Amino acid sequence: MKVLKILGGTILALVLVLVGVFFLMPAPEKPVPTGRYAVGISEFEVKDGATWVPVTAWYPASTNEGTAFPYMDTYLAEAFAQQQGLPAALLEDTRPSHAVINAEAAEGKHPVLLFNHGFGSFATQNLTQMEELASQGYIVLSLSHPMHSMVSKNAEGVLVYQRAPLTQEEIAQAVDIGDRTSKAMRASQSFEQWVAASSALEAGLFKSMPATIQEWASNNEVVLNALVSLSTTHPDLPFANQLDAERIGALGHSFGGSVAAHLAFNNPQIKAAMSLDSFIYPSSVSDQSAPICVLYGDTSTPPAQESMAWVNKTLLASLASEGNCEVLFKGAAHMNFSDVNHLPGVSFVGLTGQIDPKFMHQASNRQILGFFDHHFKGTPLPGSVDGVEVVLH
Repeated sequence: MKVLKILGGTILALVLVLVGVFFLMPAPEKPVPTGRYAVGISEFEVKDGATWVPVTAWYPASTNEGTAFPYMDTYLAEAFAQQQGLPAALLEDTRPSHAVINAEAAEGKHPVLLFNHGFGSFATQNLTQMEELASQGYIVLSLSHPMHSMVSKNAEGVLVYQRAPLTQEEIAQAVDIGDRTSKAMRASQSFEQWVAASSALEAGLFKSMPATIQEWASNNEVVLNALVSLSTTHPDLPFANQLDAERIGALGHSFGGSVAAHLAFNNPQIKAAMSLDSFIYPSSVSDQSAPICVLYGDTSTPPAQESMAWVNKTLLASLASEGNCEVLFKGAAHMNFSDVNHLPGVSFVGLTGQIDPKFMHQASNRQILGFFDHHFKGTPLPGSVDGVEVVLH
Protein backbone atom coordinates (compact mmCIF):
# COMPACT_ATOMS: atom_id res chain seq x y z
CA MET A 1 0.00 0.00 0.00
CA LYS A 2 1.46 3.33 -1.09
CA VAL A 3 0.67 5.18 2.11
CA LEU A 4 2.42 2.52 4.20
CA LYS A 5 5.52 2.78 2.04
CA ILE A 6 5.49 6.54 2.55
CA LEU A 7 5.06 6.11 6.30
CA GLY A 8 7.88 3.56 6.48
CA GLY A 9 10.19 5.78 4.47
CA THR A 10 9.34 8.77 6.64
CA ILE A 11 10.10 6.89 9.87
CA LEU A 12 13.41 5.59 8.50
CA ALA A 13 14.41 9.05 7.35
CA LEU A 14 13.41 10.50 10.72
CA VAL A 15 15.57 7.93 12.51
CA LEU A 16 18.57 8.87 10.37
CA VAL A 17 18.01 12.58 10.91
CA LEU A 18 17.61 12.17 14.66
CA VAL A 19 20.78 10.09 14.87
CA GLY A 20 22.69 12.85 13.08
CA VAL A 21 21.01 15.63 15.00
CA PHE A 22 21.48 14.25 18.50
CA PHE A 23 25.00 12.91 18.08
CA LEU A 24 26.57 15.41 15.69
CA MET A 25 24.79 18.68 16.54
CA PRO A 26 24.59 20.56 19.83
CA ALA A 27 21.28 20.37 21.68
CA PRO A 28 18.99 23.24 20.61
CA GLU A 29 18.26 26.05 23.02
CA LYS A 30 14.68 26.05 24.26
CA PRO A 31 12.57 29.25 24.29
CA VAL A 32 12.83 31.43 27.37
CA PRO A 33 9.47 32.45 28.92
CA THR A 34 8.76 36.13 28.32
CA GLY A 35 6.20 36.92 31.04
CA ARG A 36 6.79 38.79 34.29
CA TYR A 37 6.44 35.74 36.52
CA ALA A 38 8.94 33.01 37.33
CA VAL A 39 7.57 29.54 36.58
CA GLY A 40 6.85 26.77 39.05
CA ILE A 41 5.91 23.16 38.30
CA SER A 42 4.27 20.45 40.42
CA GLU A 43 3.06 16.91 39.74
CA PHE A 44 0.08 15.42 41.57
CA GLU A 45 -2.92 13.18 40.99
CA VAL A 46 -6.62 13.31 41.71
CA LYS A 47 -8.96 10.37 42.21
CA ASP A 48 -12.67 9.63 41.96
CA GLY A 49 -13.40 6.02 42.84
CA ALA A 50 -11.36 3.81 40.52
CA THR A 51 -10.49 6.76 38.25
CA TRP A 52 -7.13 8.42 38.79
CA VAL A 53 -5.79 11.33 36.77
CA PRO A 54 -2.13 12.40 36.95
CA VAL A 55 -1.63 16.14 36.48
CA THR A 56 1.44 18.21 35.66
CA ALA A 57 0.89 21.83 36.70
CA TRP A 58 2.80 24.94 35.60
CA TYR A 59 2.00 28.09 37.56
CA PRO A 60 3.16 31.68 38.19
CA ALA A 61 5.91 31.61 40.81
CA SER A 62 7.52 34.29 42.94
CA THR A 63 11.02 32.84 42.60
CA ASN A 64 13.12 30.93 40.09
CA GLU A 65 15.40 29.49 42.78
CA GLY A 66 15.36 25.74 43.36
CA THR A 67 15.58 22.48 41.43
CA ALA A 68 14.55 22.79 37.79
CA PHE A 69 12.32 20.27 36.03
CA PRO A 70 14.11 18.33 33.23
CA TYR A 71 12.97 18.76 29.63
CA MET A 72 12.73 15.02 28.97
CA ASP A 73 13.09 12.70 31.95
CA THR A 74 14.58 9.22 31.52
CA TYR A 75 11.34 7.25 31.95
CA LEU A 76 9.59 9.44 29.40
CA ALA A 77 12.46 9.22 26.90
CA GLU A 78 12.45 5.43 27.22
CA ALA A 79 8.69 5.22 26.56
CA PHE A 80 8.94 7.66 23.65
CA ALA A 81 11.88 5.75 22.19
CA GLN A 82 10.05 2.44 22.45
CA GLN A 83 6.99 3.92 20.74
CA GLN A 84 9.07 5.27 17.86
CA GLY A 85 11.57 2.40 17.65
CA LEU A 86 14.51 4.66 18.55
CA PRO A 87 17.36 4.43 21.08
CA ALA A 88 16.34 6.21 24.29
CA ALA A 89 19.67 8.08 24.28
CA LEU A 90 18.46 10.05 21.27
CA LEU A 91 15.52 11.51 23.14
CA GLU A 92 16.58 11.87 26.76
CA ASP A 93 17.15 15.52 27.65
CA THR A 94 17.86 16.09 31.33
CA ARG A 95 18.89 19.71 30.87
CA PRO A 96 17.02 21.98 33.30
CA SER A 97 13.90 23.62 31.98
CA HIS A 98 12.77 27.10 33.07
CA ALA A 99 10.30 25.66 35.60
CA VAL A 100 11.29 25.15 39.25
CA ILE A 101 9.83 22.15 41.06
CA ASN A 102 7.35 23.24 43.77
CA ALA A 103 8.50 26.85 43.67
CA GLU A 104 6.66 29.33 45.88
CA ALA A 105 3.56 30.52 44.02
CA ALA A 106 2.98 34.13 43.10
CA GLU A 107 0.30 35.87 45.14
CA GLY A 108 -3.20 36.45 43.81
CA LYS A 109 -5.79 34.44 41.91
CA HIS A 110 -4.85 33.19 38.45
CA PRO A 111 -6.99 31.82 35.61
CA VAL A 112 -6.78 28.07 35.03
CA LEU A 113 -6.23 26.27 31.72
CA LEU A 114 -6.74 22.52 31.31
CA PHE A 115 -4.44 21.04 28.65
CA ASN A 116 -5.03 17.72 26.87
CA HIS A 117 -2.24 16.21 24.80
CA GLY A 118 -2.58 14.40 21.46
CA PHE A 119 -3.67 10.76 21.19
CA GLY A 120 -0.87 8.47 22.36
CA SER A 121 1.25 11.43 23.47
CA PHE A 122 2.17 12.70 26.95
CA ALA A 123 1.44 15.51 29.38
CA THR A 124 4.67 17.48 28.81
CA GLN A 125 4.50 17.45 25.00
CA ASN A 126 4.03 21.27 24.96
CA LEU A 127 6.34 22.03 27.87
CA THR A 128 7.80 25.26 26.45
CA GLN A 129 4.32 26.60 25.73
CA MET A 130 3.15 25.76 29.24
CA GLU A 131 6.12 27.66 30.66
CA GLU A 132 5.19 30.71 28.60
CA LEU A 133 1.55 30.62 29.73
CA ALA A 134 2.57 30.30 33.39
CA SER A 135 4.99 33.20 33.05
CA GLN A 136 2.06 35.28 31.76
CA GLY A 137 -0.09 34.56 34.81
CA TYR A 138 -1.94 31.31 33.99
CA ILE A 139 -2.06 28.06 35.95
CA VAL A 140 -1.89 25.25 33.38
CA LEU A 141 -3.03 21.77 34.41
CA SER A 142 -1.85 19.20 31.86
CA LEU A 143 -3.63 15.87 32.19
CA SER A 144 -2.37 12.36 31.60
CA HIS A 145 -4.99 9.78 30.59
CA PRO A 146 -3.89 6.40 31.97
CA MET A 147 -3.81 3.64 29.32
CA HIS A 148 -4.43 6.25 26.60
CA SER A 149 -1.34 8.41 27.18
CA MET A 150 1.98 7.08 25.92
CA VAL A 151 2.96 6.74 29.57
CA SER A 152 1.39 7.93 32.82
CA LYS A 153 2.99 7.99 36.27
CA ASN A 154 1.02 7.74 39.50
CA ALA A 155 1.89 9.30 42.85
CA GLU A 156 3.94 6.24 43.85
CA GLY A 157 5.98 6.42 40.66
CA VAL A 158 4.32 3.41 38.98
CA LEU A 159 4.30 3.72 35.19
CA VAL A 160 1.22 2.86 33.10
CA TYR A 161 1.69 2.54 29.34
CA GLN A 162 -0.69 3.04 26.43
CA ARG A 163 -3.03 0.09 26.16
CA ALA A 164 -3.57 -0.31 22.41
CA PRO A 165 -1.37 1.84 20.13
CA LEU A 166 -2.48 2.03 16.49
CA THR A 167 -0.84 -0.38 14.06
CA GLN A 168 0.71 0.92 10.84
CA GLU A 169 -2.26 -0.45 8.88
CA GLU A 170 -4.70 1.36 11.18
CA ILE A 171 -2.66 4.57 10.85
CA ALA A 172 -2.86 4.29 7.06
CA GLN A 173 -6.63 3.73 7.18
CA ALA A 174 -7.11 6.63 9.59
CA VAL A 175 -5.05 8.96 7.38
CA ASP A 176 -7.11 8.04 4.32
CA ILE A 177 -10.41 8.61 6.14
CA GLY A 178 -9.09 11.87 7.60
CA ASP A 179 -8.03 13.16 4.19
CA ARG A 180 -11.39 12.43 2.57
CA THR A 181 -13.32 13.81 5.54
CA SER A 182 -11.23 17.01 5.58
CA LYS A 183 -12.14 17.71 1.94
CA ALA A 184 -15.82 17.13 2.58
CA MET A 185 -15.88 19.28 5.73
CA ARG A 186 -14.14 22.18 3.98
CA ALA A 187 -16.67 21.96 1.14
CA SER A 188 -19.70 22.09 3.46
CA GLN A 189 -21.95 25.12 3.02
CA SER A 190 -24.34 24.60 5.94
CA PHE A 191 -24.31 23.13 9.43
CA GLU A 192 -26.27 20.12 8.15
CA GLN A 193 -23.69 19.51 5.42
CA TRP A 194 -20.89 19.82 7.99
CA VAL A 195 -22.54 17.19 10.21
CA ALA A 196 -22.99 14.84 7.25
CA ALA A 197 -19.37 15.31 6.16
CA SER A 198 -17.91 14.89 9.63
CA SER A 199 -19.94 11.77 10.42
CA ALA A 200 -17.10 9.65 8.96
CA LEU A 201 -15.12 10.59 12.09
CA GLU A 202 -17.52 8.51 14.18
CA ALA A 203 -17.88 5.36 12.07
CA GLY A 204 -15.77 2.36 11.10
CA LEU A 205 -12.24 2.67 12.47
CA PHE A 206 -13.36 5.84 14.28
CA LYS A 207 -16.48 4.36 15.89
CA SER A 208 -14.92 4.37 19.37
CA MET A 209 -13.95 8.06 19.19
CA PRO A 210 -17.08 9.57 20.81
CA ALA A 211 -16.70 7.22 23.79
CA THR A 212 -12.98 7.98 24.06
CA ILE A 213 -13.64 11.72 23.94
CA GLN A 214 -16.20 11.28 26.71
CA GLU A 215 -13.70 9.27 28.78
CA TRP A 216 -11.07 12.01 28.45
CA ALA A 217 -13.70 14.67 29.18
CA SER A 218 -14.68 12.74 32.32
CA ASN A 219 -11.04 12.81 33.45
CA ASN A 220 -11.11 16.60 33.00
CA GLU A 221 -14.28 16.76 35.08
CA VAL A 222 -12.59 14.75 37.85
CA VAL A 223 -9.87 17.41 37.91
CA LEU A 224 -12.39 20.26 37.79
CA ASN A 225 -14.36 18.80 40.68
CA ALA A 226 -11.17 18.46 42.72
CA LEU A 227 -10.15 22.12 42.35
CA VAL A 228 -12.48 23.52 45.03
CA SER A 229 -10.92 21.33 47.74
CA LEU A 230 -7.36 21.14 46.40
CA SER A 231 -5.92 23.17 49.28
CA THR A 232 -7.34 20.56 51.68
CA THR A 233 -6.67 17.35 49.75
CA HIS A 234 -3.25 18.47 48.45
CA PRO A 235 -2.01 21.01 51.05
CA ASP A 236 1.60 20.73 49.82
CA LEU A 237 0.77 22.12 46.38
CA PRO A 238 2.18 25.67 46.30
CA PHE A 239 -0.57 27.06 44.04
CA ALA A 240 -3.59 25.38 45.67
CA ASN A 241 -4.96 28.70 46.96
CA GLN A 242 -4.20 30.66 43.78
CA LEU A 243 -6.73 28.95 41.45
CA ASP A 244 -9.45 31.22 40.06
CA ALA A 245 -12.41 28.84 39.69
CA GLU A 246 -14.44 31.51 37.85
CA ARG A 247 -11.94 31.74 34.98
CA ILE A 248 -11.30 28.26 33.59
CA GLY A 249 -10.43 27.47 29.99
CA ALA A 250 -9.42 24.38 28.03
CA LEU A 251 -6.94 23.80 25.23
CA GLY A 252 -5.37 20.81 23.58
CA HIS A 253 -3.47 19.51 20.59
CA SER A 254 -4.82 17.07 17.98
CA PHE A 255 -7.20 14.63 19.73
CA GLY A 256 -6.74 16.69 22.89
CA GLY A 257 -8.01 19.69 20.95
CA SER A 258 -11.15 17.73 20.11
CA VAL A 259 -11.57 17.11 23.84
CA ALA A 260 -11.15 20.83 24.59
CA ALA A 261 -13.92 21.63 22.09
CA HIS A 262 -16.13 18.93 23.62
CA LEU A 263 -15.70 20.56 27.03
CA ALA A 264 -16.63 23.95 25.57
CA PHE A 265 -19.92 22.49 24.32
CA ASN A 266 -20.74 20.36 27.34
CA ASN A 267 -19.23 21.74 30.55
CA PRO A 268 -20.43 25.16 31.77
CA GLN A 269 -17.32 25.56 33.94
CA ILE A 270 -15.29 26.02 30.75
CA LYS A 271 -15.54 29.67 29.69
CA ALA A 272 -13.33 29.49 26.57
CA ALA A 273 -11.55 26.73 24.65
CA MET A 274 -8.78 26.51 22.08
CA SER A 275 -8.08 23.57 19.80
CA LEU A 276 -4.66 23.15 18.19
CA ASP A 277 -4.97 21.59 14.71
CA SER A 278 -7.84 19.19 15.27
CA PHE A 279 -11.30 18.10 14.22
CA ILE A 280 -14.44 18.82 16.21
CA TYR A 281 -16.59 15.69 16.39
CA PRO A 282 -20.34 16.03 15.66
CA SER A 283 -21.35 14.10 18.80
CA SER A 284 -19.64 16.82 20.88
CA VAL A 285 -21.79 19.62 19.45
CA SER A 286 -24.67 20.96 21.55
CA ASP A 287 -26.94 23.99 21.41
CA GLN A 288 -24.76 26.00 23.80
CA SER A 289 -21.03 26.57 23.65
CA ALA A 290 -18.30 28.61 25.24
CA PRO A 291 -16.25 30.53 22.66
CA ILE A 292 -13.95 28.23 20.66
CA CYS A 293 -10.89 29.05 18.59
CA VAL A 294 -9.08 26.54 16.35
CA LEU A 295 -5.46 26.96 15.25
CA TYR A 296 -4.42 25.22 12.01
CA GLY A 297 -1.41 24.63 9.83
CA ASP A 298 -1.82 24.51 6.06
CA THR A 299 0.85 21.85 5.47
CA SER A 300 -0.03 18.17 5.68
CA THR A 301 2.24 15.78 7.57
CA PRO A 302 3.17 12.61 5.60
CA PRO A 303 1.56 10.20 4.99
CA ALA A 304 -1.46 12.56 5.07
CA GLN A 305 -2.25 14.51 1.91
CA GLU A 306 -4.62 17.04 3.46
CA SER A 307 -4.21 19.51 6.30
CA MET A 308 -7.06 20.17 8.73
CA ALA A 309 -7.16 23.88 7.83
CA TRP A 310 -10.64 25.38 7.94
CA VAL A 311 -12.46 22.05 8.48
CA ASN A 312 -14.52 23.64 11.29
CA LYS A 313 -15.34 26.93 9.56
CA THR A 314 -18.98 26.09 8.77
CA LEU A 315 -19.60 24.90 12.33
CA LEU A 316 -17.94 27.87 14.04
CA ALA A 317 -19.69 30.35 11.76
CA SER A 318 -23.05 28.84 12.73
CA LEU A 319 -22.54 29.19 16.49
CA ALA A 320 -24.01 32.09 18.43
CA SER A 321 -21.08 32.57 20.81
CA GLU A 322 -19.13 35.79 20.40
CA GLY A 323 -15.42 35.33 20.08
CA ASN A 324 -15.17 32.14 17.99
CA CYS A 325 -12.15 32.24 15.72
CA GLU A 326 -9.89 30.29 13.39
CA VAL A 327 -6.21 30.98 12.88
CA LEU A 328 -4.06 29.67 10.03
CA PHE A 329 -0.27 29.45 10.37
CA LYS A 330 1.14 29.44 6.86
CA GLY A 331 3.77 26.77 6.35
CA ALA A 332 2.96 24.95 9.61
CA ALA A 333 2.26 21.23 9.90
CA HIS A 334 0.53 19.24 12.64
CA MET A 335 3.56 18.72 14.86
CA ASN A 336 4.55 22.40 14.73
CA PHE A 337 1.93 22.78 17.48
CA SER A 338 4.07 20.75 19.92
CA ASP A 339 7.63 20.81 21.25
CA VAL A 340 8.70 18.75 18.23
CA ASN A 341 8.69 22.22 16.68
CA HIS A 342 11.99 22.86 18.50
CA LEU A 343 13.91 19.82 17.23
CA PRO A 344 16.37 20.70 14.45
CA GLY A 345 16.18 18.81 11.15
CA VAL A 346 12.69 17.35 11.48
CA SER A 347 11.22 19.63 8.79
CA PHE A 348 13.39 17.88 6.21
CA VAL A 349 11.48 14.61 6.68
CA GLY A 350 8.07 16.24 6.71
CA LEU A 351 7.38 15.90 10.43
CA THR A 352 7.02 19.68 10.64
CA GLY A 353 6.44 22.34 8.01
CA GLN A 354 8.72 25.03 6.66
CA ILE A 355 7.53 27.70 9.07
CA ASP A 356 10.34 29.17 11.16
CA PRO A 357 10.15 27.43 14.58
CA LYS A 358 10.92 30.58 16.57
CA PHE A 359 8.22 32.49 14.70
CA MET A 360 5.80 29.57 15.22
CA HIS A 361 6.48 29.55 18.95
CA GLN A 362 6.04 33.30 19.32
CA ALA A 363 3.04 33.60 17.01
CA SER A 364 1.13 30.63 18.46
CA ASN A 365 1.72 31.91 22.01
CA ARG A 366 0.48 35.34 20.91
CA GLN A 367 -2.75 33.82 19.63
CA ILE A 368 -3.31 31.56 22.63
CA LEU A 369 -2.64 34.30 25.16
CA GLY A 370 -4.62 36.83 23.16
CA PHE A 371 -7.65 34.55 22.98
CA PHE A 372 -7.73 33.67 26.68
CA ASP A 373 -6.80 37.22 27.74
CA HIS A 374 -9.76 38.46 25.67
CA HIS A 375 -12.24 36.19 27.41
CA PHE A 376 -10.71 36.36 30.90
CA LYS A 377 -9.24 39.87 31.02
CA GLY A 378 -11.23 41.83 28.44
CA THR A 379 -8.37 42.61 26.04
CA PRO A 380 -8.90 42.77 22.24
CA LEU A 381 -8.52 39.60 20.19
CA PRO A 382 -5.26 39.50 18.21
CA GLY A 383 -5.59 40.03 14.47
CA SER A 384 -3.75 38.78 11.41
CA VAL A 385 -0.04 39.38 10.91
CA ASP A 386 2.31 38.27 8.15
CA GLY A 387 2.20 34.49 8.07
CA VAL A 388 -0.84 34.23 10.34
CA GLU A 389 -4.40 34.58 9.03
CA VAL A 390 -7.14 35.17 11.61
CA VAL A 391 -10.85 34.67 10.90
CA LEU A 392 -13.29 35.87 13.56
CA HIS A 393 -16.82 34.49 13.82
